[in-house]
Amino acid sequence: MIHDALLVLWDCTRVNEMLQIEPTLYANQGDPEIYSRICAISRSHHKIQNFIAATSFNYRKTHTGAKTFGLYGQALSEGITEILQSYKKTLLEVESLIIGNTDYTLSFVYSYVEKFQGLFNTINRIITTIKERRLTGCQILSLTHQHILNGNEVVHNAIVRIFSCINTVFVNQLCTWLLYGELRDPYEEFFIYRSKKDDHSDTFLSSPSTINTCDKTLVTTLQQTPLDCGYNLNPSMIPHFMPLSLAQEILFIGKTVILFGFDPRKVKRNTCITLNRPLLPLHKLDNDSRRFTIWEEKEAEFHEKLQKLKDPEIFEVCNLRCVVREIKECVTKHLWTVAVEEAQLLHELRLMKDFYLLGRGELFLELLRLTAHMLDKPTTRTSTRDMNHAFQLAARAVFLSNSADIEKFSFELPYVKPNLSANSTLDDDSSTVADGWSTIILKYDFKWPLHLLFAPEVLARYNDMFRLLLRIKKTQHDLHALWKTYKQSRRFAMCQLHNKLMFLMDNLQHYLQADVLETNFSRLMETVNKTNDFEKLKKAHATFLADILSQSFLTVTSPSENESAGDAADSINNPVFVNIMELLKLCDSFCSMSEFASDKDAEDYYIKGYSDRFNKLVKQLTQLLVSLRERACGAFLARLLMRLDYNRWLSAEAELTRSLTHMLRC
Repeated sequence: MIHDALLVLWDCTRVNEMLQIEPTLYANQGDPEIYSRICAISRSHHKIQNFIAATSFNYRKTHTGAKTFGLYGQALSEGITEILQSYKKTLLEVESLIIGNTDYTLSFVYSYVEKFQGLFNTINRIITTIKERRLTGCQILSLTHQHILNGNEVVHNAIVRIFSCINTVFVNQLCTWLLYGELRDPYEEFFIYRSKKDDHSDTFLSSPSTINTCDKTLVTTLQQTPLDCGYNLNPSMIPHFMPLSLAQEILFIGKTVILFGFDPRKVKRNTCITLNRPLLPLHKLDNDSRRFTIWEEKEAEFHEKLQKLKDPEIFEVCNLRCVVREIKECVTKHLWTVAVEEAQLLHELRLMKDFYLLGRGELFLELLRLTAHMLDKPTTRTSTRDMNHAFQLAARAVFLSNSADIEKFSFELPYVKPNLSANSTLDDDSSTVADGWSTIILKYDFKWPLHLLFAPEVLARYNDMFRLLLRIKKTQHDLHALWKTYKQSRRFAMCQLHNKLMFLMDNLQHYLQADVLETNFSRLMETVNKTNDFEKLKKAHATFLADILSQSFLTVTSPSENESAGDAADSINNPVFVNIMELLKLCDSFCSMSEFASDKDAEDYYIKGYSDRFNKLVKQLTQLLVSLRERACGAFLARLLMRLDYNRWLSAEAELTRSLTHMLRC
């Protein structure tokens, strides 16, 4: 009978055909119950053995179409096999004792194997959960980690050893990703995956902004410019003990290492890093490319620290986070060195201010003189070529043609063919095409790796600012050009309206250039000079861009239906921006009045209409600015209000009972 029990424990019989013992063969009254418990332990052991056999390499090789459990499943199987060695040793010990003494009973055998009941039950729960939920990869790691906390010391120690085997696979994958940017994941089990080529497409050329972002989320949107190397997080695979922020840091480090695996001398102009571009592994870089190595002598140190995490006693989230933070600090410092010192980021930021934010005023005044007639009309197929030719002529006129910085910028005027049907005419709304002022794009050929800072969304937002500033500059220039015409005119109404328009445009332009752009750019450069962390620099730049967009009315500054619905809104829904654009149209129409006003009576008619329209728009603008003074944007709006109403002229024009100055003091 004892030998039958040992055969059952050794799994020498089928589960459903356990050896049946006649009742008369039991030596003691409690033996049937003990034997059934032994059979229960044997069944648990049998299930475990089946799982081990199904995850073995030989089983998958001989059984085509068998389910693949991957590296983590194999590691789990190996860990369980290692644990079962103590069970087999126990059975050998029991056999040797029974051979030496035939007086032992079933209770003696059960006393040796009873301690494995809890362990087998726990392992079977893990196996059952894996099968039912179809868990793979890091999900198996998370599940095993959840079972470590157990009051049974035997079970606890066994699960820790199993977790150690699975954790070895995880740490190895983590190590190759963090240090070498390689994803060794043949079964797609890691929490980082490589996206398909079809899902990866972007360009670093600027295009008109189509993404609507509000002021609160704009900083986050602009800061989260991806390292587009084709790798992303798989949220379902992130271990439960790892915070999302830590997983994002790990993803960032690996992407940055991959970034430095590209040879920047082979990066084509005006192109981005794509999945099709061949990688140059870090360890294959020659001496000339040594500056692109990240770790130098720290590689062995980081590798050792990561390998220590294989020890379950050392593997804690806090220890993992510390190692990742050290690696990230090294990466960001190297990224700072390459971006700021070698790619001359500070100089490139000044170029963005000079060109996108019209810091080179003399250059764009000359450009407007050459291209204003072109931008007033719908674009043609030759508009881009003509615009770039005029840009070169303007640079030559202000003695910038020999500057290498000019070559980094070029213009694009997208051509849109008018949609003319058989029954439509050029006057129909369906056939109208936007003019050059609303479609012009300034492109920037930046150095590697500045695409991390000047992502497509960032350049699109810079172009939004550029189009607004260029339009205001053009309107201001046209109004000043009329000064010679009206300075000696005896027609008071015309001169007064002209002066009002000039006053408004001059103060608006001064507010944007001095109060908005210069102030925020100085704050940006101060932050850049105080840090050596690329991530902080990126955040400071995103904050700078979000601030100038908000203070230039290109993002929403007042509640709207779109915001209450949970969607963001852009400048087209900003009432202040819409009002300013209407004022610009009014100024343009006033400047071209001589083209359609043939006599004095016609001029008087148009001047009266323009004056009424101006007073109405000024009143609307005043009321809008006053209504926003208590909001977050009120601090910078107060500057514009004080400029426009420093002598209470705007208050009188808006027919307000109290001056804006008094209202702002309340």
